[in-house]
Amino acid sequence: MKRSITIIGVVLLFALTAAAQESPRMETFLGYTYIRANSATNVPAFSSNGGSGQFVYNPNEWLGAVADLGAAHNGNIAGVRLDSTFASFLLGPRLTLRQSPRIIPYFQVLWGGVYATSSTHVDVVLPPATSQPIFLPGQGTINNLDQALSARVITSQDAFAMTAGGGLDIKISKHMTFRPIGLDYYLTRLQNLGSATDNSQNNLRYTTGLNFTFGAQ
Repeated sequence: MKRSITIIGVVLLFALTAAAQESPRMETFLGYTYIRANSATNVPAFSSNGGSGQFVYNPNEWLGAVADLGAAHNGNIAGVRLDSTFASFLLGPRLTLRQSPRIIPYFQVLWGGVYATSSTHVDVVLPPATSQPIFLPGQGTINNLDQALSARVITSQDAFAMTAGGGLDIKISKHMTFRPIGLDYYLTRLQNLGSATDNSQNNLRYTTGLNFTFGAQ
C-alpha cells in the first residue's frame, strides 16, 4: 500500500513539474486591432483599424503583468474626410487559465492613456483686397489672390483610457499560440471639442494575431 502511494506521489510530482514547464515566463503578442468607437458627443459611431503589441511577464502560471501598446486609424467619419489616429499605452494584471494544454483563456484589466490626433484638408479663397503679391511659406508667391490656398488643420489631445475583457489563445507549438479573439470594453475620456468638457467614450476593441512565448517556469 505504501509502495502504491509512493508511486502515485512520484507520478503526480512529475505531472506538476511538466505542467509548470509549460507555463511561459514571458509572452509577446503582435496582431491586428479593430475599434468600434462610440462617442458621447454628437459624432456618430465609427470604426478604426490598426495594430497592437503586448508584452507579458508571468511571475507564476496564472498571474501576469501586461504592457499593451496599440494604434488605430480612421480617414472618414460620417462622410467627412477627417484623418484620425488613436494611440494607447496601457498597463495592468492578467489572469490566465492553463488547465488545458491547448486552449488558454485569459482575463485582464488595463489602465493608461490615449493620444488622439485629427486633421483635415481645407481650401481657402483669399478676397481680392489688395493687388500686391504675397509670400506664404510652403505656398510660394501668390500673385492672384482669387486663387485657392491649401491648408491642413490639426488638433490633438491626451486622455485617460482603460480596457476590461479577455481573450483566447490556441497553442500551435511550444513557443507560439494563435489568438483568434481578444475582446475588450475600451473606455476613453477624450475632451468634447464642442463644449470643452470631458466625456466618456464607450468603445469596443477586438484583437487577433500571434503570441510568442519564452522561458519556462
